[in-house]
Amino acid sequence: MRRSAAVWLSVAFVAFLSMCSASVAADLRRPVYKAPPLLAPAPVYSWTGFYVGGHAGYGWSNFSGDDPAGGEPAKAKGWLGGVTVGYNYQINAFVIGVEGDYSWANVGYSEPDIFGVGAGEAKLKNDFFATAAVRLGYAIDRLLIYGKGGAAWTRDKWDVTDGLGGYANGTFNRTGWMVGGGLEYAFWDNWSAKVEYNYLQFKSIEENLTTGGGLTATPANVKLSTHLVKLGLNYRFAWP
Repeated sequence: MRRSAAVWLSVAFVAFLSMCSASVAADLRRPVYKAPPLLAPAPVYSWTGFYVGGHAGYGWSNFSGDDPAGGEPAKAKGWLGGVTVGYNYQINAFVIGVEGDYSWANVGYSEPDIFGVGAGEAKLKNDFFATAAVRLGYAIDRLLIYGKGGAAWTRDKWDVTDGLGGYANGTFNRTGWMVGGGLEYAFWDNWSAKVEYNYLQFKSIEENLTTGGGLTATPANVKLSTHLVKLGLNYRFAWP
């Protein structure tokens, strides 16, 4: 009899503990699971906006045709530097824009003793270049690959002396066309750096030098082509 009572007490105690556990479990809140935070995509650089900048470079000019001073066709070379202004508009990865630049230049050529008399000199140079072009590019975030084409302007300056008091000089403006291309990289906020190549072509024009001191020069048709390499730094104004 005592053994049966003990068994029933054990069963009753186990049942009581089970009821208490169920009650406590019912009072506990279920754990709340939160999804991991989504990483915001990095902003894509925009090339849209107006920009201004400066550049420096080197140029090679090839003068061909008849030399009004009586010498051979000339190959000039030298440094240049100037300013740039433009506007870009970006559509997806494509960038279209317009750009103008002006370069002060000293792309020159000189030949001593041009007349073979032991004195005198002939000097020829382009003292500026200007271009106005449409620019088309493809952007890979902060890198812009582009080509450009449009109009070009320059000026030839001649200065010839014979060392005996004779002289011949002249200044001649030219209009032509240009094509080119380059790479531009936005390295910090609104600042970008570029490297660019331009080819400029000018048709033949008649150059008639002003002479004096007994020196004469025959009017001649002279054609010009020029290669320019530029390094530039631009600042782009953010577009709202």
